[in-house]
Amino acid sequence: MEAAAALRSDAGNSGGARSPDPWRAAAGRAARLRPDAEETGERGMPLTETGRRRWRIVLTLVLLVIGCALVAVLGRSMVDLDEDLSLADFLGIPGAVLAAGTALAGVLRWVFRRPPPPPAPSGADIAEAKAALADLVDRQWTEEACFRSLCDPGPIPVAWHLTGRRVLMDHPHMIVQGRPPLGGRADDIRGLAEEFRRLRHRRLVIAGGPGMGKTTLAVQLLLELVRTRADDEPVPVLLSVAGWDTGRHRRLHEWLAVRLAADYPALRAAEYGGDGVPAALVRQGHVLPVLDGLDELPAPARSQVVMALNGSLAERDQVVLTSRTAEYAAAVRDAGDVLTGAAVVVPAVLTPGAAADYLRECLPPEPRHDWTAVLEALRSGAAPALAAVAASPLGLWLVRMVYTVPGADPAPLTGAFGDDAGRLRAHLLDRLVETFLRARPSAPDRAAPFRPRREWNPGQARAWLGNLADLLNRNGTRDLAWWTIARYAAPPAARRRLQLAAGFVAAAVVGLGFLPVQLYPPQGVIPIMAGFAIVIGIRAGRWFREAPGFADRRIGRLFRIPLRGLALGFAVWAGTALVCGLLIWFGEGAGSGPVSNLLMVAAVTVLLGGYLAGVAAVLIAWIRRVERPTPVVSVTAPSSAWVHDRNLAFFRALMAGSVCGLVPGVLTGLASREEPLETVVGMVYGLCMGGLPGLVAGVAIGRHHAWLACRLVLLWLAPTGFLPSRLIPFLDDMHRLGLLRTVGPLYQFRHAELQDHLAARACPPRGDAGAGAPAPARGGRRAGARAPAAG
Repeated sequence: MEAAAALRSDAGNSGGARSPDPWRAAAGRAARLRPDAEETGERGMPLTETGRRRWRIVLTLVLLVIGCALVAVLGRSMVDLDEDLSLADFLGIPGAVLAAGTALAGVLRWVFRRPPPPPAPSGADIAEAKAALADLVDRQWTEEACFRSLCDPGPIPVAWHLTGRRVLMDHPHMIVQGRPPLGGRADDIRGLAEEFRRLRHRRLVIAGGPGMGKTTLAVQLLLELVRTRADDEPVPVLLSVAGWDTGRHRRLHEWLAVRLAADYPALRAAEYGGDGVPAALVRQGHVLPVLDGLDELPAPARSQVVMALNGSLAERDQVVLTSRTAEYAAAVRDAGDVLTGAAVVVPAVLTPGAAADYLRECLPPEPRHDWTAVLEALRSGAAPALAAVAASPLGLWLVRMVYTVPGADPAPLTGAFGDDAGRLRAHLLDRLVETFLRARPSAPDRAAPFRPRREWNPGQARAWLGNLADLLNRNGTRDLAWWTIARYAAPPAARRRLQLAAGFVAAAVVGLGFLPVQLYPPQGVIPIMAGFAIVIGIRAGRWFREAPGFADRRIGRLFRIPLRGLALGFAVWAGTALVCGLLIWFGEGAGSGPVSNLLMVAAVTVLLGGYLAGVAAVLIAWIRRVERPTPVVSVTAPSSAWVHDRNLAFFRALMAGSVCGLVPGVLTGLASREEPLETVVGMVYGLCMGGLPGLVAGVAIGRHHAWLACRLVLLWLAPTGFLPSRLIPFLDDMHRLGLLRTVGPLYQFRHAELQDHLAARACPPRGDAGAGAPAPARGGRRAGARAPAAG
């Protein structure tokens, strides 16, 4: 198959420049070959159907040309080029244009009518899709493991064994029969994977304290399972369990099918059988869900997930779950049952000798400074603070990144901080950001995927990360979703000021569009400007709560003219013509005076407002066909959601501006004199008169304004320096450095302890930035420190 061959070709090409996310690029190429849920591409059509569709497209283009010619002839016959354009002409020609457009709408719908649904995927399609999924998962997490430095020079040697707390685990015979207890080491992941395969149901809970490497072990296990997978074994897929809404998707398989279809769109390609493939893979047991972060859910949701898992898993279903031990114990207690058939493994504390050996392996053969005394003090117990910090994988990783990677002098590890583990840990966390930025200078070349693309000031970068961590802690979440920054960083008072500013800017742009046009009377524009200011100001309040979206710009969807929208627009224009004609008639009958002037102002206002309202009725219905929500738990990269929502905002504004400015531009051009220059100037005036209000209307129309709200807040905060003006490039570079990690469309700090430390050291926000957020909980780890994953 073409898509599968492309994926395999990409997998085998290891030389040359690498993109930041090659597996996503492969998924995108295959996704472009797939049919949508509502439309089948030509690749999946028989030859005869493809030929018929081409003839329908040619016929439609011919009818469009004929229709445009008829409208032009009708317009010239209605407008006397020797006279100025009158209100009657202004009302007549839009009706003619609307009539021609309505006549062609049925033809366009016939051309791009919805084809019959595709057939169900076959067994061969499922096998091809399963192989493609394994390749995508392998490439995705291999690169993420490199970003996290999980195998440089090797995994931290953490030993894992079955928990001794019987209340956390099922009966022994339900877990493994006639076998020694499950156990292994992170630096021998192959042996641990074999132990997992020997489990009766292949269900595992990875529990442990903070910073003990639970997610790291889950990623290692996933990579080993997918690389050594037999044909009859499922493909492991790592997902954040925080995205599972058990109220909406009561069974694991329902949610897993939705996530699989959205996170890996290549599976929906026509080569694999279409949109039903992800659900078929899940239904037939070809997917092993690796659910990360049960402890990040609120307490009631944790027990609901445990109960939903027990209610979903059949005899053959496998699962891996990670959680902190205390939170998992509370979830099991609240649910009244353990996870059926699941083994629960917990880590052992790293011994000083193992930690010293690992640091010795991380050093070059001839280090810049002598580490002999430090490593000997660590082994012998003469450095209690260093031994306490290095007892956890997180602490050992901090020592390595702050001292061994940059080649720093290790004397402070046993000197200034030798007796206080808390001070040493805080010292390591304080220096982490600066060390990363200095050890890995920027490299604009895409061939260096683990170095930032831009230069960042270490002090400023640390302050920005601290402010972001503080915003997350104030709102009780570990997920850094860019579309929530507008809501987190701007309190209600600031949002109201931004709404007011948006209304004023909208009114100014609309007034600027009518400025060069000689209208009589000019006072009729003022109510239009006021209406735009009110509508934009009110709708801007919703932008801070909206999720990102994208524009489905396929030709078939763009030309599906909404007949209901056209009918509503025609009704608005007909009512506008009637009301405007009555006002003019009464105004002429009133003679000259204040009443006549007032009626003429009302006529101009109704004329302009009715035209814009009729166009808006068509645009709203049309944009709803084009605009699609981006599921916040399924975007494969955080930056892709930003780019898609930004492109959607520009697409709406440009399309609305061009549509609204088309008719006034043609009318004013026809009403001008015969001189070409006057015709061009008239058309420009008409485009401004309709295009700029349409541009403003396009900004307000739609249900996805997350990018716009985030940009407004970043511009508002720019003078204070509270957050970077280029937020996504900054977060992307921090991810390249390893300070942040990605989970689907979300960023997270590398460790929760790093987030809490940076938040505690963050500077207080200037002005009222972030002042409206709830205060963080005190005492240990924040109880239930997680909000729903945005949107």
